[in-house]
Amino acid sequence: MVTSLSRNDEAILAELQANARQTNRAVSQNVGLAASTTLDRTRVLERRGVITGYHAEVDLESLGRRLQAFVSVRVSPKTEASVEQIVSHLWELPETIGIFLVSGNDDLLIQLAVEDSAALQRVVLSQIASLDGVVDETTSLVFEHRRKKVVTPL
Repeated sequence: MVTSLSRNDEAILAELQANARQTNRAVSQNVGLAASTTLDRTRVLERRGVITGYHAEVDLESLGRRLQAFVSVRVSPKTEASVEQIVSHLWELPETIGIFLVSGNDDLLIQLAVEDSAALQRVVLSQIASLDGVVDETTSLVFEHRRKKVVTPL
């Protein structure tokens, strides 16, 4: 469901995406609204599900997880139950940082962050390729990862 946003909502979202730790007072000053109005608008955005949470962004390398990879997986039989069972298993792996259900030749795209290539090999062979229902997997190393931290509303 597409949510319509006012210019003020968009400004508040941009501020919070840039720095969710700033105070409501700072947000209100930056967007040119009263602090009470800004707080009310922020709470409405949260209730409507536009703002889904706040988190601390973590540097994977500083945690010793220097290597990222995407593993494309084909599943057979491709039933809701078999896909859900595989996704549930993969989601519990500490190395998993994202799972995408995709269309095309592959069914799943798993984003992993691991210490090194030996750790990647262990996870792929023992935790992914050996799963019941996984009929093929392809691993692609990530050389560089860029992610937009601010999504501009349309």
